[in-house]
Amino acid sequence: MRRILVESARAKNTLKRGGGQAHVFNVDIPDEVDIQDDLVALDAALTTLEHKDETMAQVVKLRYFSGLSIDQVAELLEISPRTVNRQWSAARAWLITQMR
Repeated sequence: MRRILVESARAKNTLKRGGGQAHVFNVDIPDEVDIQDDLVALDAALTTLEHKDETMAQVVKLRYFSGLSIDQVAELLEISPRTVNRQWSAARAWLITQMR
């Protein structure tokens, strides 16, 4: 899912696909928010996080891209839900600082 979203965002940013032009969305999103740029920045930050802490990156992928709950991620990774919660909080904070 991550790869599909990121590649779609990159494709939409190319000139061939109308890159740089305003996109029309069916939902009410403020003009200053550019979803494609955010996905590309998230992908770059997540790739860096994978090199620093692979488990934390797995937690982000499972929570953000797969939509799993903390208990489901804990079961898949065979760690405690409390550890998943700590990793999720730390990863979100780290990703936010990296994407700015």
